Amino acid sequence: MKKYLYMEAKEKIMDLIANGTFSTESKIWDERTFATKLGYSRATIKNAIDALVTDNILEKRRGDGTYLLENDKERALEIGDDAPNSFTQIMRIGKKNAISYVESFKLIYQNKKIAAIFSYDYDKFYELIRTRQVDGNVIAVQKSYIPFDKFKDAHRYDFSQMSLYDYMDFKKNKPVVFKTKIEARPLRDNDLIASKIGLDLIDDGYVLYFEYKGYNEKRKLMEYTKSWYNPEFVSYKIEVER
Repeated sequence: MKKYLYMEAKEKIMDLIANGTFSTESKIWDERTFATKLGYSRATIKNAIDALVTDNILEKRRGDGTYLLENDKERALEIGDDAPNSFTQIMRIGKKNAISYVESFKLIYQNKKIAAIFSYDYDKFYELIRTRQVDGNVIAVQKSYIPFDKFKDAHRYDFSQMSLYDYMDFKKNKPVVFKTKIEARPLRDNDLIASKIGLDLIDDGYVLYFEYKGYNEKRKLMEYTKSWYNPEFVSYKIEVER
């Protein structure tokens, strides 16, 4: 897998954040300081910081610098409008051990249901199934679909080690707008999900089902993901503008 310098720099900045170098809502170093201390060019540092801003980890404040956004380390994992971008980073900042396992990654054809979701713009898709562990607990199972025509070389990447969104960003098609749906679903609806999350022995148990569609800057659908969360470890947050 090709190693991107800004991705390396992003990881090192995340290490500094996780180690407490910057406190919540504090200003972080400027690009020149990061470049000097980490050994990268300012352009590489800028790209790394921009990626963390997109992931809702950092915030640029015009005329005042870049700040580390607030993250409550003690509460349950929140899922909501911005969560698809920041799962691993939020866990890492909270000093939690977050691991992704790829259960399956394959090319699928002639799936009318998935094709319809993408408005029949594509007829081939990659299906990525991952389990997400935090501190040894499987908290989620996720199934993601991306169009083959836009991401033809995706099979060359290890998405247990690399963020799907970083890869999509490389291809200039990272989702930036999400449409979401959430509901409680019985475990009996999917034995695989129940057993992976570890709740299959609970009678009449439920999981938190979270579905989202991710659109790129041109408002074209680039990702359809279905997630099943263990409700013991997650909460749902939604903000409504009046």
